[in-house]
Amino acid sequence: MQEIRVAWLFGLHESQAGEPTAGGIWFPDNEANRRQLEIIVEAGNDACGSGTHWLEERTA
Repeated sequence: MQEIRVAWLFGLHESQAGEPTAGGIWFPDNEANRRQLEIIVEAGNDACGSGTHWLEERTA
């Protein structure tokens, strides 16, 4: 199964515990999830600069 998540430059965001992170929660790669995460990537790049956020993929 393919999974996707929003990834970002390490340290740009923090976990609830205040630790630097480099990516969010993994979701199944389907049309609805991909579209929602693409919107988040676009918003992140608008807020933090071009290329700071992207979609990451993996096989689970």
